[in-house]
Order: sequence, then C-alpha cells, then structure tokens
Amino acid sequence: MRSTVYHSESPAFTWVDVVAPTTAELEALAAEYHFHPMAVEDCLDPWHLPKYEKFTDTTFLLLRAYDLEAGTRGSSVQELTRKIAVFSRPDLVVTIHRAELPLIAALRERYAVAGGDEDRTTLGLIVALINAALDSYGGPLEKAEALLDGFEEDLFSPRRRAPELLTIHVLKRQVTLIKRLIWQTNVVIQRAIPGDKGAPAMQDVKESGDAYYFYADELLDEINNLLSIHVSLASHRTNEGMRVLTVFSAFFLPLTFIVGVYGMNFTFMPELHHRLGYPAVLLLMVIVCAGIAIWFKKRGWLGRGGA
Repeated sequence: MRSTVYHSESPAFTWVDVVAPTTAELEALAAEYHFHPMAVEDCLDPWHLPKYEKFTDTTFLLLRAYDLEAGTRGSSVQELTRKIAVFSRPDLVVTIHRAELPLIAALRERYAVAGGDEDRTTLGLIVALINAALDSYGGPLEKAEALLDGFEEDLFSPRRRAPELLTIHVLKRQVTLIKRLIWQTNVVIQRAIPGDKGAPAMQDVKESGDAYYFYADELLDEINNLLSIHVSLASHRTNEGMRVLTVFSAFFLPLTFIVGVYGMNFTFMPELHHRLGYPAVLLLMVIVCAGIAIWFKKRGWLGRGGA
C-alpha cells in the first residue's frame, strides 16, 4: 500500500510511505524515482542491519525498530525487530516497511495535523524516524531491567525459586542484540546527520543514541554479573551439600569399621564371651563420635559458616 503522507510546494517536500510492497511494486517504485538497484536489493533482504549509503543525489538508510509483538523467547534480528528502508533527497523522502508500524503511524498522524511543530523537511523527517526507532528500544530495555531486579530478588531469597539459566541467557541474547543494533544505528546517525553542533534536533538524536547504547551496555554488565553470581551460588550450595555428606561420612566410617570387626565370626574373640563386651563397644563408639565432633567443632565444620 502506497500513500503520500505529506506534500508541500514551498518549501518543496514530499513524504511517500509504502507498506508491504510486492517485488514488482518495489521495482516499479525504484524505476519511478530512479533508486539504485543495490538499495532495492537491501530492501528485499529481511535480515539486513542498519546501514547508510549515498547514491549520487539519493541517500539510502536502513533502520531497525523493536517489534512490540515480538515473543519473549525471540533472540534474532528478524524475531525482535522490524526493518524500515528510507530513501531521501532534498525534496523527497520514501519510507518502505513490510508491516504497519506504530512509530510510523504516530509520525503520519503528527504530519496530518496542519501547522504542527515538526520540522517538515527531509532532515527533520529523518531525525524523527531515527529518534522513533531508538525510542522503540526504551520499553524493552526497561522491561529487561525490571526482570533483572526480579531475578536478583529470587536468587537471594531462600523462599523463592532461583531463575533458570536458560531464561537469563535468552535475556542476555536479547539485550546483546539491542545493544548491537543501537550501536549500528549510532553509526548511521554519525554518517547521515551533518556534524552541526548548533542544531538542537541533530544534537538530540546523537545524545539519544548514546544514552540508549550506554543503557543497554549497563544492563548487559548486570546480566553477566547475575550469571556469575548464579553459578557461584550453585557451586556454593553444592559445596554445602558435600560438606554435610563429608561430616556424616566421618562419623559413620569408624563406627562401620568397629561394627565390621565385631561382626566377624571367629572362634577366638575374647570380647564375645566377656560380660561387658557389648557395653564396652558402645562406649568406644560414643568416645569416637565425641572425639570427631570436638575436632570438627574446633575447625568450624559444624557451624553455618564452616568451610
């Protein structure tokens, strides 16, 4: 579906939005506006990452926006994001995307309002598109931060079940992918927007890209720390279990030895005919257990903080 979102004679500027074009429609559009064939091929590639290219008088941008309908288990570029192709000239912007996107719909509504505050020029629309693409990652990053906080509480709470490693790993892959896409979008920003530090809109989009990148980087560090803590706690619990088993073994091994000796059916065992033989063996077992307990107590093995 093709529509002219905005058209102005003075200054000359037109925004054409194309949704879910067929290959034939895309080729016809490229022929009409004389777009480069390589750029058209990139439009057809669903896996393409953000990029910037300049073809004579036409600038070609590829942006990636987070898909709000993406599943919680998605971890690939195509599963988590939607591609937006942008062809721009001083008097024309053509946006192409495979499905209806909320961020494009919101921009169309703003441009439909007469006398709005938007900078209705090629540069103004590109800045708005990049900002919208970057803002689409804000919600998922905030959700990831909330999940991390919940994971940390579950991990250190004795009454809650610790999060599964697979769940944390999927979250790590998602945040890693978002960080990578934001970084590549920042590269597009540096190449697409002139380095005019005096223009507020230009400076704003650069600062937004940097802020989202550092946000994703911070979350990724927290996820890595959480994974390390998870593994350390699991190892600590295993060591605690082995310590308990070692203590029990230390008590029962000498007792088993004593019982084994007196369980042998030899004829000449004077203790078998002695009247106090049985109490004496029981007393020996008590003395052995007491000795082991005292030794473990001195070494701190019987306390909660024992090694």
